[in-house]
Amino acid sequence: MKASPLVINLTLVLVALIWGLGFIPQRLGLETLGPMAFNTWRFAFGAITLIPMIWLFRIGRAEFLNKNTLIAGLVLGVLLSAAAGFQQISLGLSNVANVAFITGFYVIFVPVLGLFLKHRYSLITWSGAGLALLGLALLSGFQGEIQFKGDGLALLGAFFWALHLLAITYFVKRDNEYALAFYQFAFCAFFSLVVNLMFEPSLFATSSEGYIWALVNGVIVVGIAYTLQIVSLKHADPFVAAVIFSLESVFGAIAGYWFFQEILGFYGFIGAALMLLGCLLAQTPEKELAE
Repeated sequence: MKASPLVINLTLVLVALIWGLGFIPQRLGLETLGPMAFNTWRFAFGAITLIPMIWLFRIGRAEFLNKNTLIAGLVLGVLLSAAAGFQQISLGLSNVANVAFITGFYVIFVPVLGLFLKHRYSLITWSGAGLALLGLALLSGFQGEIQFKGDGLALLGAFFWALHLLAITYFVKRDNEYALAFYQFAFCAFFSLVVNLMFEPSLFATSSEGYIWALVNGVIVVGIAYTLQIVSLKHADPFVAAVIFSLESVFGAIAGYWFFQEILGFYGFIGAALMLLGCLLAQTPEKELAE
């Protein structure tokens, strides 16, 4: 049975909320783990989290061990590891404001790439995405100073985030969503491990706190939120979902204000308001034009 648009959109907002709050364990975990090591541990924990869920929802062997589902999970895992990896690496080469803003470009990449999939949207829906991107610039404190190496990697990461979202939308129509989630987490952990072994000094944390934060992030952000992303994209429009997911930055800024005493500022509040307005515009009726 298809869920109502209200339930779908509330689920998308919940995902953005969890992602935003997930910056807390992610930042704390990176104090004792390298970026790809952290990704390896958290996505491995996310995959393990799904095992009891697969048993609870009685996912049959035919669905779980399906070759097409396995291949789809591999594709999603590659895209997810690339997106998360480029984003993490760019954080070490550029400032957080630039990375946050440039990552938000996937809000624009999704509909542009969607044109090749015959998605068409009205001007007001595009305006919603533009407002959300402008709001993200104000919220992140982006001042227009480009650092080509780090910001280029962040832009590349945004491109892969857009591909990942569109790929989920395609595969989840035919494959079991929980099996897809498990395989993409497992493959993402594997590819992150490969990169870690090639370029980082160690897979292991310098203190036990690193594993704790990776576990918290892996269970809640990966196991729950990323799985909800796949479940909701079975019914949601990918463009609307991308705009709503951009609220992750709003919730992340609020988390930074509460837990790290980061100052949001006047422009930050204006940016958050613009992002909320952009999300509302993106969900206006008749957003998709006839082909």
